[in-house]
Order: sequence, then C-alpha cells, then structure tokens
Amino acid sequence: MRQSGHIKMLLPLCLLAMMLCCQAAVADQIPLQAHQTAGRTVQLDWEAGTGTTDIYRRYPDEGQLSLIGSTSGNTWTDRHNRSVCNDTVYYVVRRGADEGAAAVNVSDNEPTAPAQWGVVTVDQTLQHIKLEWIASQDTDIMGYLVLEGTPSFVIDTVYGRTNTTYIYTQDSCLQARDFRIYAFDSCRKASALTDQCNNMVLHLESEPCSRTLTAHWNTYNNMPSGLGRYELWVSQDDAPFTLAGQQNNTAETSLEFTITEECQRVKAYVKAISTDGTLEALSNIRQEVLATSQRPSTLYLRKVSVSDDGKNVTVVGQTDTSWAGHQYTVYCSVGGGATNVAGHCTASATGGLVWTDRGVNLDEVRTYSFGITDGCGRNEMRSQKGSTILVELVTEGNSTGLQWNAYEGWQGTTTYGVLACQGESNLWQLAGTTTNNWMPDVSDGAGGLCRYKVAAFEGPDSQYGHSDSLQSTVAIYNPHTDIWMPNAITPLENNNNTVCPVSVYINPDQYSFAVYNRMGFCIFSSTTPGQSWDGTYKGRHVPEGAYTYTINYLQSDGSRQRKTGTILIIY
Repeated sequence: MRQSGHIKMLLPLCLLAMMLCCQAAVADQIPLQAHQTAGRTVQLDWEAGTGTTDIYRRYPDEGQLSLIGSTSGNTWTDRHNRSVCNDTVYYVVRRGADEGAAAVNVSDNEPTAPAQWGVVTVDQTLQHIKLEWIASQDTDIMGYLVLEGTPSFVIDTVYGRTNTTYIYTQDSCLQARDFRIYAFDSCRKASALTDQCNNMVLHLESEPCSRTLTAHWNTYNNMPSGLGRYELWVSQDDAPFTLAGQQNNTAETSLEFTITEECQRVKAYVKAISTDGTLEALSNIRQEVLATSQRPSTLYLRKVSVSDDGKNVTVVGQTDTSWAGHQYTVYCSVGGGATNVAGHCTASATGGLVWTDRGVNLDEVRTYSFGITDGCGRNEMRSQKGSTILVELVTEGNSTGLQWNAYEGWQGTTTYGVLACQGESNLWQLAGTTTNNWMPDVSDGAGGLCRYKVAAFEGPDSQYGHSDSLQSTVAIYNPHTDIWMPNAITPLENNNNTVCPVSVYINPDQYSFAVYNRMGFCIFSSTTPGQSWDGTYKGRHVPEGAYTYTINYLQSDGSRQRKTGTILIIY
C-alpha cells in the first residue's frame, strides 16, 4: 500500500524499532544505513565483517522479505525495476546470526520510459483506423493515453502495459488524422509523447471513358526504421487484390494504373512499407464505379409472353424515360444453352421496351433479357431474365393433368390460371387457379378435343409492382376412347360377380350397354357409363351359359362406334 504523511510514516518505523529490539536480545546488530541516490536507486552501507552478507527487501505491498542479493563486502546498490511512489521500502542484512535493518522513503524521480510507434493502419474488413505501438520498457506501466490532433487532445485510455493496439471508431477513415501516444506508470507519471503518426487516405480519379486512373494519398509519417516504399493494390470487379505499381520515391504520393476494358468497379488501397520490410501501414479501401452517370439507373424485364398460335414470343421491359430513343440489346438462351444476341429494340418515350421474337420453335424453354452499355460503350448493364412457359399434358389412367415450368423473372408470389377451350370454340374459360406449376386433373368429362394454356399473374409482393400477366404455349388434349369388357362372371361368388365395361375418355352422350339372352331378348340395358350388370333379370339370377352384349358409344373424333361380344355366366 502507498503511505504518506507523518502518521503513516510513524507506524511502520515503530514496528521496525520493536523488531530490532527483539532481535538485539538474541543476536548482535549490524548497523545498516539506507538512503536514496539518483533515480530509483537506494544505497545500503553496513559495518564491515567477515563472511557473506545476504540482503533482503520488502515493499509496502508485500507480505514478506525477498532475497535480492549476497556480497562479501559492506555495501550494496539496489536498483528498483518498478515505480515507488513516495513509499517506505524495508531492508534487512544477515551475516550468520547477525542482522541489521533499515527503512527508507523512496520516491520515483526518474522519467517514465515512453512507448514507441509501430504503425497507424486501417483494418481492411471494418475500415476503421487501427493504432499499434511498442510497449514502454518500464515494468510499472499502468496504461497509455491516446491523443489526436494538433494541438493534441486525449481521446481514450488503454489500460495494461502490454495492451498496445487501439481501434479508432469515432469517425470515418476517409480523413487523415494525426495521433500520439504516451505511457503512464502506477505513480501516474506520464512519459514523453511520441512523435505524430498518421493514417493514409487514398483517392482515385479518372477522366470520363478513360481506362487509366490516378491514385493519390497523403504522406505517411514516422515509420520505424524509415519509410521504404509505397505499394498500390487494385481489385477489378471484386477479383482478388493484385499489385498495380509501387512508388520507391517516398516523396511522391501518386500512381497511375490501367484497368481492363470490361471493368465496371475498381477497388484500391495503398500500403506503406518500412525500410527493413518488417512493418506495413494500409490506407482505406477506395471504390470507384466507372461511368455510373452514363447508363440508366433502372433496367428490368417485365414479362415474356407467348402468342396463341405459339409462333411468336413478346418480350416487354422498362428503363429510364431519360434514355428514350437509345437502342437496347435483346439476349436469348434456348434450352439452357449459350446466351446470344437475338435482336435490338429502342426505348419509347415512357421508357418502355417491346421486342417480338417471330417464327420461333417452342419445343424448349427460351430465356430472354435486355442489356445496354454505358456512354463509353462498356460496362454493360443487364436486366433480370424472363422465360417462356411451356405446358404439357400428363396422363395417368383416367386422369389427365397439366404441368409447366415456373415463370422466371418475377420476385414474390406468382399465381397461375389454367384456361380451357372446348372443341373448335374460341371461348377460353377458367378451369382453375394455383400457385404451383402443375394441376393434377383437367380432363373434361366429354372426352372430346380441348385446348389448354396457362396465364401467369405477377403478385403484389413483386419488386416491380406492375401487376403484369402473360401466357404460356397451348397444349391440345384429344383423347382416344377405348373400352374393355370382361368375358365371364360368377354371380354367386364374392369376387367377379358383376360385369361392367371399362372405358377411358368415354362420352356419356349416346352411350348404351345392353345384354341379350340366346333368344335375343334384352335382359339388361344402361345408358350410364360405369353401371354394372350383376347377372340377374327381374331380381333372379339368369341360367348359366353364354350371353351376348353390345356397347354403343361416340369416339373422340365424333364417329359412332359399336362393340359386341359374349359374356359367360358361371355358377
């Protein structure tokens, strides 16, 4: 503990006197004198004698004596490695059974050793200024004060001798700032300030449509071992950073570099490297988007719709009204293959884009998008993609369903409406709606010719919010009617005790099923598809034997058909 004042000094001295009196009763005293010399040094002197003398020391905050050395002489110089802030230090010397003791008030009158600069850099992930320095050589350092500006003012405190980094988050790293550090010890004595060290701020400049850019930055000051060179690191379109050039003349703080023709976005930072190559200080990362004022701010594809005859595809888009009259490129990919230029169109006065792909083969999905380059003829901007919807019929047993590829181009929920057109009519009617890209059963009861198509509707949660709609290709449903008839039944058994024509795509109009006995008398008839005969006539089972049947029906092409055969009754 730290002691000050007369009362605090009397108590340890009285205790020391009592200790010495008690020791005198059992051992000879060694007269010991202690006094502080320059700095943190205490000089000990005692009566000469023969043999080795051990020297012990105890600080006020320690509970016991510690051996600090041995000598055959009668003097000892104690150099303190820690700050002693006007505190009493106790010493004991022992030679054989003899002891001597002394107490001395020691004050830390040496200057605190300063910190030394490492680097002032920029964290490349957080883009915050980061200060790094070398710890003070004093072992009694409690921490460091971080100062900024000229004249300097304290902005923060970092506690702990070995805590030698600081992240400056108060402001942007896009402004050059000067920093200084000083250390303070447990006596609250401050070291000398370091010299000023600063962060580097990088700027990029380029002429319109030029592929050459100029990077310039402020000078980096007070690099330990001296500043060796500057390096410029560049990334094009988010590719990894590569060395674009270096400046060995550290008095010059600018470099020119060239980008590729296709580059749209440049990122760069500068690196200051010490002469011995052991230290690096990084600037901020600067980004430059090239010719952004020379291309539309918006470009999107609204919809891709197929004509009723399936021969044309209309592609509709939207761009800035300020770009009316400019020519846009239309791109197309067939079946997931390579994307090629399909044509060009010009933006209307309202920014609308309309282009029609004529005479196309829609056996495969076709995907479209719009594109336009900036005023320099590079940095092409493309819209999102939109695809044609292809519908196909899927038949399983008596059920026919529709499936199609989901529309690509809208975000949010897309609703699909299935439309049907019977026979040769041109009247399309809604058969159902779904948010999936399939409908399990669309077979019509008549079994005749029917055409189907799908209309897609843009949901209100789409990012463009135009509530657009489009339509798919047309699928033609023209089923062939087939009838199968069993040739025997066992009416008295639990199984196979009825007979019924099995049909697919049967038209109930003009359908009839009749059974005749050997006399040609009709013993059963029905005009309802699916109705069975149980082998009875007027509630009684008919005799065992062979019976003939006839089935009259309409084929899907409208022709009248008759099927005849024999049914065997077995008991």
